[in-house]
Amino acid sequence: MSTVIGRGAALLVAMVLALGLAACGDDDGTGEGDGTTSTTADTTSTTSTTEAAEQEAEDPEGEAVPVGVYFVRDEKVAAARADVVPPATARGAIEALLGGPAGVQGAEGMTSEIPDGTELLGLSIEDGTAVVDLSGEFTSGGGSLSMQLRAAQVVFTLAQFDTVAEVTFHIDGEEVDALGGEGVPAAGVDRTDFGGVTPLVLVTSPLPGEEVGSRLVVEGISNTFEANVLYEVVGAGGTTLAEGFTTASAGTGTWGDFRVEVELEGGEPGPVTLVAYQENMEDGGRQDVYEVPLQLR
Repeated sequence: MSTVIGRGAALLVAMVLALGLAACGDDDGTGEGDGTTSTTADTTSTTSTTEAAEQEAEDPEGEAVPVGVYFVRDEKVAAARADVVPPATARGAIEALLGGPAGVQGAEGMTSEIPDGTELLGLSIEDGTAVVDLSGEFTSGGGSLSMQLRAAQVVFTLAQFDTVAEVTFHIDGEEVDALGGEGVPAAGVDRTDFGGVTPLVLVTSPLPGEEVGSRLVVEGISNTFEANVLYEVVGAGGTTLAEGFTTASAGTGTWGDFRVEVELEGGEPGPVTLVAYQENMEDGGRQDVYEVPLQLR
């Protein structure tokens, strides 16, 4: 049943409700009371605050967390480490990427193909797609290899986050079919689109310079013979602290993921090096070697 209330009666009802809510309010100022909110605007505000609190509980604001930032080494992408402040970790990672390898932890010997002056104009992530808007400098200069590398740097940096399955580029706020005049795809791309500039063994975790304990979890991607990835952890003076192999989810012409837990034995606190590689089938030597400097605590 609906009742039409006159303006005066409505005002009286609103005053009574307001007094009732004030009487029921919490002494501690949390505003929880009986769970009633006075207006629609208040309800929206409460929801937003709750979502923000949940995010901060996962990544407390003010406490920097390490993220991967992908630069270039030997004309392939390579992971470095940057510390960014949540909750905007993806944005922080891209800003660290655009800042270049100077000053980024674990970036020794790395360069960047992203032109100086490139700015991040916007970043959104929805339904697994990250839309990154970069200034026009991003597509200036360089040939095909350079354009592939700079696009791969952005894609690999964003793909580390579970919420990102693919990346779409915008330039100066506009959608583009390709990056520059090199035909590098700009929409719906992922790491598999950049196999030509990806090392056949790439360690994505731990990151260079990271402090590790006696149990080390090694993760990465590879495209190796029969999906085999070998590893060694070398301590001071060349002492081998661990060695072995793991099998990726795919190989022999197909990219796969690998993960292995490694127990370090007899290592002294200090610098150690993780070495991942595949075996040369002709002479048994190492090839596609990927090294990660670490600190054993």
